[in-house]
Amino acid sequence: MNKRAAILIIVLCVVVVTVVLACSIFAVGEVRTVTTADITLSEELSEGIVQASGIKKGGSIFSIDENAVRSNVEAAYPNVKVITVERSFPGTVSINCMLRTSFIAVPTAGGQFALMDRELKILSVADAVPQGEYIEIGGYTLIGAEEGAFADIPWLSDIIAGGDSNFLVDVRLAYFLQSVTYYDADSPYLDMLTNTGAHLLIYAEGDMDYMFSAVYQGYLLEAMLNQNFAMAERGWFYPAADGEGRVEIKYSLEFPFPNSPL
Repeated sequence: MNKRAAILIIVLCVVVVTVVLACSIFAVGEVRTVTTADITLSEELSEGIVQASGIKKGGSIFSIDENAVRSNVEAAYPNVKVITVERSFPGTVSINCMLRTSFIAVPTAGGQFALMDRELKILSVADAVPQGEYIEIGGYTLIGAEEGAFADIPWLSDIIAGGDSNFLVDVRLAYFLQSVTYYDADSPYLDMLTNTGAHLLIYAEGDMDYMFSAVYQGYLLEAMLNQNFAMAERGWFYPAADGEGRVEIKYSLEFPFPNSPL
């Protein structure tokens, strides 16, 4: 055997050994679900997520498509959100997920209610708003409510962002707001009814995150921190520009937008 043939055999042996090792060491041996400490998945749901993921045991750990796993799982389970898909050697795949919580009820064209989470994903469609902490949306009808789809309602997304800015996250926002009604006037605005009975008004345009924060802080200062409980139980808090263009938060027992359809 000449030197060239010996080198070729050695190279082939190295390739074969590498392939064998790759197939054994980097093969998927275990697929599991992982959640945060405050979330517990049932054994049935955990097994269902693994099955829906499409990850096959024995396949290469490097061939896993995280986007495909996310799409597969979330299509099968609308109330599950896949955060990451992590690989740990020698052959474990962890599907890091969380459970979505619906706290927004939007009327549909079919006379039902689309129950959504903070990303406006429709987790279910119900004949009535369930008892519990839900924000009921008025003045707006969702066309084509399909479970698992995402709704495109920019002003509602902005309200959720405004809640986040004030630590009113998810059901905490629903605990504070009883309803949000959209009025399609010349200058569209939102009437947010608090669970204490007061109304917060903002225009449905511009920086609604900031405006929500402004009227919320005005409500807290006047109605809660100053213990003026009568203001907390009725009337309207709303923004108004002063003579220098700065925004002030005002309060009125009468509705302050006289040309609106309210």
